Amino acid sequence: MRESIPVASEEELRSRVVKLADVPVAPLMPGVVSRIVPGENLTLSFPDIVPNFAGVPHSHPQEQMIVVLEGRFDIVIEGRRYPLSAGDVVRIPGDVPHAGITGEGTCRILEIFSPARKDFEEKLAQARGARG
Repeated sequence: MRESIPVASEEELRSRVVKLADVPVAPLMPGVVSRIVPGENLTLSFPDIVPNFAGVPHSHPQEQMIVVLEGRFDIVIEGRRYPLSAGDVVRIPGDVPHAGITGEGTCRILEIFSPARKDFEEKLAQARGARG
């Protein structure tokens, strides 16, 4: 069956597929850099977080889901710490204060925001500009 379905053209591929390795790294805050992939209604962010990182509590209007890809990542939501490890997923409603804490190793996560984060798109544009 696979062979009976036409393969997308190069142009079609470019319009729909992003190679993460081709996305520039954008600094989000000290200790956190990310590859940002914007969509129309959501934003993906693939942060790499340094060991022993303690984020500042913050909130934003977007709902956020975090998938831990590698390492330990504790999320503090409304004053409660949720210990997470690779394969765990956590949901954070919009406008709810939260902060991340990493352990002794490097941590990689996937963040999904809905609706899209225009501020992250600006960080991506700055990273592309700096890359030349």
